[in-house]
Amino acid sequence: MATLKLFLFAALALAACATSAPAPSTQPNHPATAERNPAVQVDATIFLPPPPQANGALELAERAIVRGPWSAERRAQALEDNAIDPFAAFDNVLGANFTAANFPATNALLDRAGRAAGFAGDPVKFLYRRPRPFLSDAAITTCIANDERLRASFAYPSGHAALGFGWALVLAELIPARADAIIERGRDFTWSRVVCGVHYPSDVEAGRIVAAAAIARLHADADFRAQLEAARAELVRVFGE
Repeated sequence: MATLKLFLFAALALAACATSAPAPSTQPNHPATAERNPAVQVDATIFLPPPPQANGALELAERAIVRGPWSAERRAQALEDNAIDPFAAFDNVLGANFTAANFPATNALLDRAGRAAGFAGDPVKFLYRRPRPFLSDAAITTCIANDERLRASFAYPSGHAALGFGWALVLAELIPARADAIIERGRDFTWSRVVCGVHYPSDVEAGRIVAAAAIARLHADADFRAQLEAARAELVRVFGE
């Protein structure tokens, strides 16, 4: 089953580029606020393909993955991963002392990186307006409150997956000795959105792509590079080179 899911996941990523057109514009445009439009950003509308066609074969296959079944333990992890907290997300890799209080420079860096990655996909969300999977399949239950705000938001790409994988990319660069475990935890964090029932696999894959682009772009900014070095200096005292 795991091999089948991995094969399907790869097929979705390769085939998505020719699967759907933007939905009619029936809701407000992407909100132009300072918070959701970081000064250093990328244009994800240029490099992200469309999501799979609504109710097409690829999306139906994705829904089967979202339905699971998932173990109670994995669902509990998905609920924990709903929190926007990089320290809680990675303390199982970096230890219980990996906290915002102990690493203030790292906290500031991860906040900036998370915002840049997490919001970079917003224009694509408002371009395609893909409904979340639980809205199309009553057999899918969410691990978080299925409220009006969640139902009114869009699935593709996953901003939550983007910010989580953005954190992973930054931490892997800063703590290379634990890079493999950090990236794996980042991947698992993004997959929690599928387990939670709020995103399709192609949503989280697109989120990872957005994260990679946003973090790469941030490296061109001198202020970000200064923040990176400040975080590196405090992390090296605990984790080494």
